[in-house]
Amino acid sequence: MGNKAVANRYAVALFQLAKEKGILKQIGDELQLVKAVFEQTDTLSTVLEHPKVLQETKTEMIKRSFEQAVSEYVLNSLLIMVERKKGSLIIPFINKFQELAYEAQSVAEAKVYTVKPLSEEDKVQISKTFAKKVGVETLYIENIIDPKLIGGMKIRIGDRIYDGSIKRQLDRLERNLVAGNR
Repeated sequence: MGNKAVANRYAVALFQLAKEKGILKQIGDELQLVKAVFEQTDTLSTVLEHPKVLQETKTEMIKRSFEQAVSEYVLNSLLIMVERKKGSLIIPFINKFQELAYEAQSVAEAKVYTVKPLSEEDKVQISKTFAKKVGVETLYIENIIDPKLIGGMKIRIGDRIYDGSIKRQLDRLERNLVAGNR
């Protein structure tokens, strides 16, 4: 079975448990904390996958790192993954869980690329407008500054891209001019 499928199985199992217990948001928040720790500590995944590090050491490291910060459900999921030598799949597991949780809660994430930071009012307006377009109730906005856009904005929601940037318009104009000269 592929690594992605394995990560998905762990995520689905934890998702079903969290949904059954009514703690979907809590588990999602805890997993985001775990994800932040893994992303900020490059060597954590490497240590968990290293064959010369004893299994007891890996288990103890996970316990010490997360025992006080997460619920027993999240901690047990992490421990099972580490014991089964799937530590490298923790980030994909968290991402899949988040995807399932958002879908169940009618929520989506949007990456909004702009030249300058968006105000809170702008974020709310973009959220309202694009939530309707993608069929969700809530749209979380992550604003990413990209000076190459020149102006306007580009929005990525899942695998959809809405590109209203000046750079795209200039690129399209250039293609039309080049195509027209032949």
